[in-house]
Amino acid sequence: MRWCALACLFWAGEAAAQEAEPPVAPEDAIFLDPSITGEAIEIWGERPDKPFDRDTQLRLSGEELAERGATNLAEALELLPDLVVREQGRGGEQVEIRGARKGSVKILIDGVAVSDPFYGNFDLSSIPITDIVQIRISSSPASPIDGVGGPGGVVEVHTRDAIGPRIVLARVAGSTLPSAEAAATGRMALTPRLAMRASATGTLGYRDLTIMDTSLREDRRQEVGAARLEYRHGKRRAVFDGWVEHASYVVPPGDDGTDDVLVIDGETQVRGSVSADDEIRKWRLEGRAYGHYLARDSRYYDDASLEGYLRREDLEAVRLGVAGLANRPLGPRTHVIGSAVLDSEEADVVGFDGNPTGGRASLLEVAGGMQFADGPIGVDGAVGMAAPFGIDAAFWPEAKLATTYRPVEPVAVKLTGGRKGRLPTLRERFRLDIGNEELGPEQVWFAEVETALSPSRWVRLRLAPFVRRSNGLIRYDEERDALVNSGTFDIRGFDSEVAIAPAEPISGGVTFSYIDAFSEELGSDSLDFLPHDRASVWLALRRVRYGGLVRLRYQSRQNDRGAVLAAGTLLDLSAWARVTHDLTASLRLDNAVDREYEDRAGVLAPGRVLLLAIQGEWK
Repeated sequence: MRWCALACLFWAGEAAAQEAEPPVAPEDAIFLDPSITGEAIEIWGERPDKPFDRDTQLRLSGEELAERGATNLAEALELLPDLVVREQGRGGEQVEIRGARKGSVKILIDGVAVSDPFYGNFDLSSIPITDIVQIRISSSPASPIDGVGGPGGVVEVHTRDAIGPRIVLARVAGSTLPSAEAAATGRMALTPRLAMRASATGTLGYRDLTIMDTSLREDRRQEVGAARLEYRHGKRRAVFDGWVEHASYVVPPGDDGTDDVLVIDGETQVRGSVSADDEIRKWRLEGRAYGHYLARDSRYYDDASLEGYLRREDLEAVRLGVAGLANRPLGPRTHVIGSAVLDSEEADVVGFDGNPTGGRASLLEVAGGMQFADGPIGVDGAVGMAAPFGIDAAFWPEAKLATTYRPVEPVAVKLTGGRKGRLPTLRERFRLDIGNEELGPEQVWFAEVETALSPSRWVRLRLAPFVRRSNGLIRYDEERDALVNSGTFDIRGFDSEVAIAPAEPISGGVTFSYIDAFSEELGSDSLDFLPHDRASVWLALRRVRYGGLVRLRYQSRQNDRGAVLAAGTLLDLSAWARVTHDLTASLRLDNAVDREYEDRAGVLAPGRVLLLAIQGEWK
């Protein structure tokens, strides 16, 4: 309630301000018919007057995802060769960026961080693609302007505005796992300046997991609902977002140091946020308040037969936060930015013996920055101070600087450097079996030099060497049977890409990534689930009414708690066609040659999977 009151006070002050001049629209802005809305309202995938322009790159659009057969955010991110998507150790699917994992990668849905308040996870499969407009990625740490965490990178998802032409999207998909999913999204105007968007998703999964030669059914059931109310008048905007999920499923042994099989009897999550932004005397102002609630009932077994009952865990966790941001131009080339974010998490965990554990952690971050653009030169920099409470840790400074130089039109060089930290998640501190209340923050230094060349319309090249130094990296220690802060870890490598005729009806390309994690204590190749080499070769066809993709993916061997997962190559095929003006059908064949391999030690991957999806769009 306190956060809501702050948001209401902010909005009341904005409503009393004088009306601002209407913005000058870019050429690709869409104007709604005034006869429908009562006034001309501009809609963008990326709003040009948004309070903060993040250092993320557009990688996928909603239209591309529908054509490629992706059903949710997890499958969408699997299409990007420089990212790794795999099952989380304790349920759902997570994304990894250059060796950085769940607690370190910041997931933003319309500007709000959505990792849960205990595990620090976000189940990527819970966002249907019918809600997604754009996916933007940064493989460098988050800016201090964004507030808490994100030393490993940023995944930014833009969902559909509520304001816009009336639209209904529906999608059904089924696979041979077997699994099935249905999702629908719709929006409509309630008044000339107020609109609503709502969506619902249902998922069933009956995949048979093979664990140490024992078959176990996943038995996944998940229901997700989301709603948005949006008000817009000129440059003034107010948005309320609500999201609720209920799920139950079985999780095989994970990457967290145990061989236990986990059964989620019931998981309920609720998120809500309210935000408002406006322009007053050249200041672009935004205020936001948000909350996240998690309840989860878990049972642990010692093998896949589910006969050896170990323990039960009942969990409740809450996150509350408030944020403010101000942005002002100092001329046609320069903007100054300031922000403040206060984020607080609290959890209670009750085990089989009835003895509760848990605690609270809060972090205040205050930051300021500048963005400058003048012809071939662009500079985006910020500095901040993070102040933790409820944990034995000192304040620490944060910074990020990204400089882009285009000496000639086909050439771009971008230098990025920074320092970012994160608090240990409540799960890392208070988990009943391997948690460690003495854990301290993880600090990351980062540097990257990215060079992009486009000598002609037929060729595009990219090379990005990087190094990430982590002090206090949180990892599982087998000797202590607990999570610990490690010493200095250097994660170093490079990403590279060659794209042929990227804008033509027939295109192709090759990508290759190398990475190594080194510490003086453990030597090279010292992190689990981190293959040295990853490569892909792809060939795509795209016409007005149909298209297809052939992709070959290679991954070198990787470690899993002392075991070695073998190297291997996967062949994926997909095709799509516009069946009618309103309907698009997609067919996808993953692991087409049915290669047998282990997802994790003792857990076989599903083999060949065929998926059919049909999406309709009605306006």
